[in-house]
Amino acid sequence: MSDSKFLKNIHQPSDIRGLDYTDIAALNQEIRTCLIRNISNNGGHLASNLGVVELTTALHRVFDSPRDQIIFDVGHQCYVHKLLTGRYEKFQSLRMEDGLSGFPNPLESAHDILKTGHSSTAISSATGLLRAFQLRGELDRCVVAVVGDGAMTGGLSYEGLNNGGKMHGRLIVVLNDNDMSISANVGSFAAYLSKIRSRQGYFRFKDVLTRAANATPLIGKWIYRFFHNVKQALKRIFYQGNIFEDMGFAYLGPIDGHNQKALERVLIRAKNLKKPCLVHVKTIKGKGYSYAENQPVDFHGLSSFDILTGEHGQKNRSNFSDVFGQTLCSLAEKDEKICAITAAMCTGCGLTDFSERYPERFFDVGIAEQHALTFAGGMARNGMKPVFVVYSSFLQRGFDQVIHDLALQGVAMTICIDRAGIVGEDGETHQGLFDIPMLLPVPGVSIYTPATYEDLRAIMRRRVPNGTGITAIRYPRGYEPEAALPFCCPEENFEWLSSSAELCVISYGRQVFACLEGINTSKIQADFLKLNRIFPLDEAVIERISHYQKVLFVEECYQRGGIGTYLGNELINRDFRGIYRNIGITNQFLKSGKPADLLQECRLDSSSIAASIQNLMAENP
Repeated sequence: MSDSKFLKNIHQPSDIRGLDYTDIAALNQEIRTCLIRNISNNGGHLASNLGVVELTTALHRVFDSPRDQIIFDVGHQCYVHKLLTGRYEKFQSLRMEDGLSGFPNPLESAHDILKTGHSSTAISSATGLLRAFQLRGELDRCVVAVVGDGAMTGGLSYEGLNNGGKMHGRLIVVLNDNDMSISANVGSFAAYLSKIRSRQGYFRFKDVLTRAANATPLIGKWIYRFFHNVKQALKRIFYQGNIFEDMGFAYLGPIDGHNQKALERVLIRAKNLKKPCLVHVKTIKGKGYSYAENQPVDFHGLSSFDILTGEHGQKNRSNFSDVFGQTLCSLAEKDEKICAITAAMCTGCGLTDFSERYPERFFDVGIAEQHALTFAGGMARNGMKPVFVVYSSFLQRGFDQVIHDLALQGVAMTICIDRAGIVGEDGETHQGLFDIPMLLPVPGVSIYTPATYEDLRAIMRRRVPNGTGITAIRYPRGYEPEAALPFCCPEENFEWLSSSAELCVISYGRQVFACLEGINTSKIQADFLKLNRIFPLDEAVIERISHYQKVLFVEECYQRGGIGTYLGNELINRDFRGIYRNIGITNQFLKSGKPADLLQECRLDSSSIAASIQNLMAENP
């Protein structure tokens, strides 16, 4: 890495505090160049990080990290923070196996306070961090939560504000308002921020009055008190109140998030107030790279791309998300009761076409999965057919709603679970490995896992218009393998390849491909059972499995609470006399890495499956 005059000499944040503003401007440009170059190779979150360069630099010049703790909501905008905390030389390993995480990670640096990866948690975490300092008597320490405007559509942010506004001490919330979360901001909060952004005159007037009062000898304090008393009148004239001040926070802003001097000035002011403070910063997502500025959604999270042209992804090739979206549009054309719901993931979940063709039946509720599920339950109760589309790792936030607001109510709806299984480079917080153990014990839930695009189409045609209870359809990130499968009945719950062998191998989803290849590699005769519906398992299927001498279950899921464990218990209840083995993921959080590499580490690749088959056949009953 040889493009740096400043970055290579930054080993800790204090190294940038003595730089003048000319040098800081040059450093910020180096940071943007470094981001674009490395993300073009490794993929990652580009637009969000380009938008917070000046803000992050200002934070580290004003606050004393890690003594002052800075936490990032979601955390995908922490790349600049990593560069300013001594990780420049390792930055080329970003999102690679055994490299830097794409999210904050305390194991990497003392400057990373928490492992984060999901939205709307930072303010609540910050209140807890600050309260702990206070209980320890460390009253001079600051906690700063950097929160995007999209995260403010999540209810947990307001729970944190409600608690934090009652506290004393240096709790600072930096609202990074780029007017463009992962999907365009929706709802009343986005409109509220627009209202505040249009009324900066009040804040400029207030600053002028304060400076004049402080500069006046003898009667300055009297002048300040006088203008403080008329402050409420001014507020009524200019913006009729402020939700953040109503919740107990001093409000500063909005501030140009790319004006270095203004940022540092307002952050110093917030630090010196010694009370809960919200700093409203207006930034441009993708700042400094035209393609990212013009296409912030496309450049939010992406794979490698061409720096000169901005081209990325595999053109003219559909993935599972695309096929889902196309199929849902086709079904909605025939059934006016079908609706689509997303939590700020319209593009990522393949719903762009649906939102344009059926806008009256498309609902983006913001980053609010709990609300999305309860909202869907209400729609279903009154006769609609809602389809909630969500990443597997984000569905976790709605566990209570699945139980109480859907299953307990007996409503019929569909949850389409994108990014199920091992996701890869986004690491521990984004792997889709908890949805099956989460949904399995909930009464009335049916779980389907297609292996191919045609499987997905068949399951959706069968369940979305006419399903009962909760139908969960889970599918992986990316593309179906190019190999053909020897099956022809995707509309069935299961499909057999049977030759009366003593061994039966069972799997579902994309592991079907690895299992069939593993069987061929092992050169051992085996029957194979492909599950299209993984739960509930048909009684006839369990009964048939119980007659095999040896059974191997392979799944891209945690062994604890997976389908394999469930089937093993059912076989025990039937006095199964053979040998049963279940291959899955052990009780660990999977780190960053390419999915193929992680599958190999988890012994879920075809070679490992072949070895497991051979080992099983060598065992004696």
